Amino acid sequence: MDSEVPAAMTALMETHAHGVDEVKALEDSLGFRVPAPAVTEAACKDLIRVLEARVERQAEEARRDADLSRPVLEVLLGTPGMEQARERMLADQKSRMTANVTPSPLSPARISPADAQFRASANFAVKVPPYDGDFATGAGARVDKNLGTFSLDVQVFGGSDSCYLSFGSWFYTPQDNPFQRFAAPIEFNKHWRQHAMGYVAHSDFATFVSVHDGTTNTDAIPPIRVQPSWSDGVGWAEEHGEDVDGDFTIAEVFFPATAGHVYFCQLAFSAAVDSDSGIFGFADSTIHLNGRVPRLVLGSLF
Repeated sequence: MDSEVPAAMTALMETHAHGVDEVKALEDSLGFRVPAPAVTEAACKDLIRVLEARVERQAEEARRDADLSRPVLEVLLGTPGMEQARERMLADQKSRMTANVTPSPLSPARISPADAQFRASANFAVKVPPYDGDFATGAGARVDKNLGTFSLDVQVFGGSDSCYLSFGSWFYTPQDNPFQRFAAPIEFNKHWRQHAMGYVAHSDFATFVSVHDGTTNTDAIPPIRVQPSWSDGVGWAEEHGEDVDGDFTIAEVFFPATAGHVYFCQLAFSAAVDSDSGIFGFADSTIHLNGRVPRLVLGSLF
């Protein structure tokens, strides 16, 4: 630390706070105040808009591919004898249209407010629910900042659908650090599947990590895609999918932190599906994913 920093401030920064109340008290003593809810919501919405634009670009490519392939597929599917051969496949797809898929329950929560930590001298913090903000758009998106839980559900049988959500917490650093680490463990269950009886279907799920500098109102880093993520397509008579319960991963990025700045560290998720259809059949695509983020960790490399 700078030799000009008063001894009292040095001692304050050496304090290691445990628990939500202690962490807030230490941040307050260093001059940090959580920005207004409107500022937090704006940071969430900005990231969601980036995800929506990305999905729209992909959807436009899928529509173009479908428009090109549909005439060819309809010629093939109109071959004499094909109608009888496809009846069982159509019946199977129609049964899936009415199937009610419920995401698997999450494992019991293993966190408490006492898990929150902040060590100013090392730029180290552990944030736990309730987080500072969340935002969701689309009928299938649900997020709860108080529990750190989320779910995304989309399904189509001809057409397209998508939903998005994000959540996160503010981080204050009293010191410069060119390699500030932001990591988040993600527990999740994923169930996605797509079928094609002729025509085509696509499934795209993405997780992004983003850090917004609330002091300068700029991105400390652009949104970075991490796991869980996939992008997949099927055509003709293909079927792809996964059913996984109790999966776990850690999302991680590094960003340059500036002393005295506040950063909104957030995770965002997008789920998008589309499928083509026509006079001889249709395709379907479904995503059900739910999960929990028990903590957000900001730890210095040095």
